[in-house]
Amino acid sequence: MSYDIEKIGRGPLEAVSIIPPGPITLVAVGDKERDVLAVGMFNVFSFRPPIVGIAVTASRYSYKLLDESPDFSINIPGRDMIEKVNCCGSKSGKSVDKFKDCGLTAVPGKRIKSPSVGECLMNIECKKMDYFEKGDHIWFFGQVVHSEVAADYDHSKVLLYRDGEFWGVSESLKPE
Repeated sequence: MSYDIEKIGRGPLEAVSIIPPGPITLVAVGDKERDVLAVGMFNVFSFRPPIVGIAVTASRYSYKLLDESPDFSINIPGRDMIEKVNCCGSKSGKSVDKFKDCGLTAVPGKRIKSPSVGECLMNIECKKMDYFEKGDHIWFFGQVVHSEVAADYDHSKVLLYRDGEFWGVSESLKPE
């Protein structure tokens, strides 16, 4: 096999720091006591059944709510929501109601007690399945039990995030 790509060595932290951006999510959790937090570590772990995961640090106020709640929602914001997402990522739900302060609408869940974020392009309701600690984050896994997507959903409208920067999708590429 032949290839013409010159490569250079990188350290482990640098390698994971330069992985391309993925969707940033707004995670809503809680029933009587609730919060919405910006989470950049999101992944799909299974299609059958549909299982997704988010990672947070134990020092976050939301960690306690995620730990105690049987469910949560993952909400995919559009590019037009960059200020609201930044607001959720820069404030603590311990001292403010981020739904109110960041101008977001808490929509009651259809199949869970936690709310969804009305302004987001996609709302994914999850029943918490499991969680475990790895390194400096705790991964929470949820089975998707309900979802709603904007009728005019388009991947190019999704807000992406990586290593402190927001991004957008520029184009779809197809093999020739």
